[in-house]
Amino acid sequence: MEQLRLGFPPRDASNPVGRLLFGLAAVLVGLAATALLIFVILPLLGIIVSAAVGGMILAIAGMVMMIPFMLVAATVLAFIAKTEARRPGTLRARTHWR
Repeated sequence: MEQLRLGFPPRDASNPVGRLLFGLAAVLVGLAATALLIFVILPLLGIIVSAAVGGMILAIAGMVMMIPFMLVAATVLAFIAKTEARRPGTLRARTHWR
């Protein structure tokens, strides 16, 4: 049983011209794989990564811009709570029963 080899066995290309053609085919396949990596895969990864980073930056900016709104809302709610505490509540003993 033969071993698994990642290339052509030497007996298939015993002729020097055949070896040259096999070598040229290997170079072309290598160049095609490199071109695919450089011109297709890397730009797609760049687009995906830049979109993810941009989304994170937008999320952080949105949270930072919400801080003044939260401060104003908390202040208004605090003033409302103070004035409601001084008003007579709805659940209190009725004075006409006395």
